[in-house]
Amino acid sequence: MPEIDIDVTDTEMSVLEILWEHPGGIPVREIVLKLYGRHEHSLHGGVKSFLDRLLEKGLVAVDKSGFAHRFSAVLDRQEFVGLQLKKMAESHFGGSLTPMLLSLVDQVKLNEKQRASIEKIIKNIKD
Repeated sequence: MPEIDIDVTDTEMSVLEILWEHPGGIPVREIVLKLYGRHEHSLHGGVKSFLDRLLEKGLVAVDKSGFAHRFSAVLDRQEFVGLQLKKMAESHFGGSLTPMLLSLVDQVKLNEKQRASIEKIIKNIKD
C-alpha cells in the first residue's frame, strides 16, 4: 500500500465526499452523475483523472472484478480528518494538540450544548 498523501484539491475532496457516501464502492459513471448531474465523455475522463490521482495518493482503492470498476475510499471521513488535524498540529503547533484546539475554540462561538458535549468528551478521555 502506498504512503498516504492527504493533500487534496477541492475537486478531489468532492470525489472523496461521494466515495464516503458509498462505502461499498461506486463506478466512475455514477460519480460523474453525482458531481455534475449529467454524464459526458469529457467529464468521465476528468473524474477518472481525479480518481487516478487519489489512487496515487493512497486514498482510493479500485475493485476491477466487475464490468464497471468500483472505486472506494481507503480511509473513512473521520480517519482522513484526523490525519489532516495531526498534520496541522505538526506544521503549525509543534505537534501539540492543545494550542491548536484552543485556537479553534477561540475562532468558533460555541453554544451551551456544544460546550457541554466537548466537556463530556474530555471527561471520557482515558490515558
